Amino acid sequence: MSTSACIYPELIELLQQHAGYVLATVVNTQGSTPQKSGSSALIGTAGLMAGTVGGGMTELKVIQQSKILLKSKESKLFSFELHGEIARGSDSICGGNMTILLDASPRLHLPVFTQLKSSLKQRQKGILMTLVDTSDQEQVKIFRHWFTDGANWSFSEELKKNIEPAISELLQNPVLNANRLISLKINETGFAGFAFLELILPKPMLVIAGAGHIGQSLAHLGKFLGFEVTVWDDRPEYADQTKIPDADIVLSGAVENSLGQINIQNDSFLVIVTRGHKSDAEALRRFIGTSAAYIGMIGSKAKVAQMKASFLENGWATPEQWARVYTPVGLDIGAKTVEEIAISIAAELVKVKNQITKNHE
Repeated sequence: MSTSACIYPELIELLQQHAGYVLATVVNTQGSTPQKSGSSALIGTAGLMAGTVGGGMTELKVIQQSKILLKSKESKLFSFELHGEIARGSDSICGGNMTILLDASPRLHLPVFTQLKSSLKQRQKGILMTLVDTSDQEQVKIFRHWFTDGANWSFSEELKKNIEPAISELLQNPVLNANRLISLKINETGFAGFAFLELILPKPMLVIAGAGHIGQSLAHLGKFLGFEVTVWDDRPEYADQTKIPDADIVLSGAVENSLGQINIQNDSFLVIVTRGHKSDAEALRRFIGTSAAYIGMIGSKAKVAQMKASFLENGWATPEQWARVYTPVGLDIGAKTVEEIAISIAAELVKVKNQITKNHE
């Protein structure tokens, strides 16, 4: 699963417009820290532009250091401890240590970020490798590369030997926010430093069948929560991008010709909130046998019981497949209004998504 934690795609437009930014990336942590390895933030003269490396005093110190580097144009490794005490009025009391890479020239890596964004658009995972050469104590040198499955190596055999096993492991066992820090000393090139490997996954896909009031509200929440949102409705007047501005994709037409063409995978979340029982059942029949991470359908207990009996009697689903359907959909928070119902569904999506992530860690 992916989250909105990956800020690299959204950096492209900012970096194209202006060169004066520092890209801060947490590359190592020990103990309790406000953010973990892989967290990134883009910092300009006006302060934080995107992402985060921890908030509070931690982020303030990073911003202050970054503003110095904006003038010197020198990249640095920034380390500090968070061992303060409340009684002494300390600002950083988490108890851990953080090492943050401050890249004073992230614009040089625009081609790599563009490759990364293109892969994610095709729903393809990959590894962002950041090579940091610390052999020059005055200024670290930074090189970035993007790898997907089956990528060809153009590096020395010595580097490949040190890095390839970790890249293969990350790609074969994708876990949200997974990363590796590997110390390197390559004699043939004189490189001394480390490689920071980040597994970057596409955003989880939220497919909403039904563009009525609940579907529209859920699309807004889904986008806010970091999903790639697709909304479908068989009524063209409802499947209107202007009515659902938060949707990445809006589809209309018969199920088989539009909604049914979506490639549902194990990072797909499907919510069925159409205009009636018949269209609910049609959408559910299409997807109940898929590997979707979540399938939820709105409906009263009476409707659900009738539909379950119909699906099992007609052989449209096995008991095991039906048991995977979250229906009535949403966490029980006593929701009454459209907005409250959408929030209850969104909360259930987050709960399931995070539980899947936890199970894979």
